[in-house]
Amino acid sequence: MTLVPTPVAPEDEAPTIGIDDKPALGRRLALGGQQLLVSNVWLDPLFIGAVGGLTVGLSTGLVAVTFLSAGLATLVQTTRLVRLPVVEGPSSAFDTVAIAAARSGQLAAATTGLLIGAAITLLASATGAMRVIRRVFTPAVTGTVILLVGLLLAQFTFLEVAGGDSSAPDFGSAEVLVLAALTAGTTIGLSVRRRGSRLRSYAFLCGLLVGDVGALLVGRLDFSGVADAPWFRLPSLLPYGPLRFDLGLTVTMSIIFFAAVAEAVGTYQATAAYTREELSSRRIDAGVAGEAGGTMVSALLGGFGTTAYAQNFGLMRMTGVASRHVVRVAAVLMIVLAFLPKVAAVLVATPAPVVGGLFLPAAASVVFTGISTVATVRGDERQVLVACVAVMAGLGVPGLGAAFTDGWPRALADLAAQGIVVGTVVAVVLQLALSLATPRRRRVAEPEPEPEPEPEPEPAPARV
Repeated sequence: MTLVPTPVAPEDEAPTIGIDDKPALGRRLALGGQQLLVSNVWLDPLFIGAVGGLTVGLSTGLVAVTFLSAGLATLVQTTRLVRLPVVEGPSSAFDTVAIAAARSGQLAAATTGLLIGAAITLLASATGAMRVIRRVFTPAVTGTVILLVGLLLAQFTFLEVAGGDSSAPDFGSAEVLVLAALTAGTTIGLSVRRRGSRLRSYAFLCGLLVGDVGALLVGRLDFSGVADAPWFRLPSLLPYGPLRFDLGLTVTMSIIFFAAVAEAVGTYQATAAYTREELSSRRIDAGVAGEAGGTMVSALLGGFGTTAYAQNFGLMRMTGVASRHVVRVAAVLMIVLAFLPKVAAVLVATPAPVVGGLFLPAAASVVFTGISTVATVRGDERQVLVACVAVMAGLGVPGLGAAFTDGWPRALADLAAQGIVVGTVVAVVLQLALSLATPRRRRVAEPEPEPEPEPEPEPAPARV
């Protein structure tokens, strides 16, 4: 069994509820619900459905299947595969392509491409080929991906902070900003309390309650959608129609899924470092196989990629709650909500500024985790260069827009619009080039020779 070296978190950053700690059932339910609330598992499908122009039925089904696939994958990951307190959910890297496919009626082709990409990854994990591929997932690469995820969450987060709908007349109004500040202030204020504080463990849950109460007082908490939602619904197989192969979408979805897997591996490494858990190559390979299997289930039921992502690690780091048992409760809650749309509709009623106030500290912690991961290679100028160039590409290339990609094949143009994908591809290519250009004898760390013992000083001559 090969152990993957991971930096150990400082003693003052150790979790207050450890990886194998099992709080009382009531507390586990509350903490598991908190993990669910801060995850992207319910916000991302709502965003895709609204912007992609899906019908109410398809949008509701997308939310339900995301709950189901993420819950199943989280449960299997925490109990059988990577066995870390990681929460599975939809990576935001899929959003742009998913929205474009929804608008152009190509969701069946996008589903087929995702299935093929996930199947290739699953095959690579089962045959051991993933161990060769994973050599490029150095801290410079995984840290870059996590950092880009946090930075690219900023736009979505501040959009929610300002009200969610930029065309609304009250977008960015004082009332909206105060509501977001109240939520974020409560969350941050409780999360910086001393280690072991009970309120620190519930920082995000308290922030949600305070934000919802404030929203209720100013008339922004609307439960009208709850009445229209059914009590029970089963997911359907291939809701967008039979599978249809499209080479461009298949390549695009496969590359995006590879980027999501890189983020997941980085999340494993960061979680193992924080919880002081030994992370072996076998556990990582099992985890990657779980990412692929969960994504295949999600795609067959109409969802998108389901992988471990860093957002919930940010919550874990801020609250000090790193128990696998808590995350398993979150997984069970997701599965239950998948079949109870009326209960899920209550969660969806959370106003945008409250969501933004919750996401702000979580996204900030993701940025810090990415920086901390990259900082572990600060002594290697070549690795630092890989990370810096990749981050610059991930932030700069998508902003060039159609003027840069005019005349490109559509699949490449779609990929160039994805900051996470661009940054991941650049980091991997640079890492491969660096490995090929570096002689093997320099890549293999040789033990330093032990210093020779200093000769004992000769005794001074005796005086006569």
